[in-house]
Amino acid sequence: MDRKGIFRKRKPPLGSVPGTLSIDEESPFPKISLIEFDRDYLKEEIIRNVENLASVISATDRVHWIDVQGLGDEATIRKLGEVFSLHPLALEDITNVPQVAKVEEYDNCLFVCLPMMRMEEDSVVYEQMSLFLGETFVLTFQERYGDVLDPVRNRMRRNSRIRSMDNDYTAYAILDTIVDNYFPVLQSIGSELEKLEEELVESISREKLKDLYLMKQKLAQLRRLVWPTKDVIGRISREESEYFKDQTVLYLRDVYDHIIQSLDMLDISRELSSELMNLYLSSTSNRLNEIMKVLTIISTIFIPLSFIVGIYGMNFVYMPELSLKWGYPVVLIVMGVVVFIMLLFIRRKGWFRK
Repeated sequence: MDRKGIFRKRKPPLGSVPGTLSIDEESPFPKISLIEFDRDYLKEEIIRNVENLASVISATDRVHWIDVQGLGDEATIRKLGEVFSLHPLALEDITNVPQVAKVEEYDNCLFVCLPMMRMEEDSVVYEQMSLFLGETFVLTFQERYGDVLDPVRNRMRRNSRIRSMDNDYTAYAILDTIVDNYFPVLQSIGSELEKLEEELVESISREKLKDLYLMKQKLAQLRRLVWPTKDVIGRISREESEYFKDQTVLYLRDVYDHIIQSLDMLDISRELSSELMNLYLSSTSNRLNEIMKVLTIISTIFIPLSFIVGIYGMNFVYMPELSLKWGYPVVLIVMGVVVFIMLLFIRRKGWFRK
């Protein structure tokens, strides 16, 4: 997960009027798809002309899910805003990403904004999902092509329960799928932490410290993303709304429980990362202590040797031992005996043990 990618913020120029859109030059051109269905009918279509949607969503006996992938054309975004009568501030929240997860109720629709994330190979892909729930439509905006919503589409194609429900249930299914995909991301991070823990037990290095620091950053960023989502789903499931029926609210409470579980997993991972940091610091400290112990033992052994050498290095005129024929080898033997006795003493004290 790219830290700059999560906390990048596209803003209009200072002093811009409310409702000013900030379009990313790298964002792909909007690809608009429509799924229209009821219990006995299903139609999937790629929309070429936005104006045609006005007549489509006027049919109140069917559910209409319009999915917009890519935010690279301001004219298309504004045209969609006109067709669906979206508030200018809501359009601004769509393009000026990332926004903190939020829910706003406008005159003709409910606006929900929350993070959507998924695993691609070994990296986490994050983007903002903006959802509008109206009387006859569910409208979603995504930053780029590709998402985690294929399970919802497949349920519609299989003529499952969702086909017999209203558009508020479709909105619930989308929110539920997005939240459920938090778990694979968190499980992947948990696996990385376990692997890092095994590596730290075996050996320590600056590279592992860097990996651990990046992991702590990633967990903090994820919590910053997921925590507001809890408040959003909690608010929808607690407050009365004309857009969600009581039956659907029961399902939304289950989504809320899933977010709580996600936050619990995040907190466990954060605690583990803190414990691993403490493990690294204690391992580093123990390693330093081992080095200091070895140096201390070496210094202790050489203290009496230096004392003996210092005595015979004095410049007195008369030192009887200097004239002895076997003086030099005797001194070496004495020094060897001293070293042996000290090593034996250190061993009995257990100072060689780790």
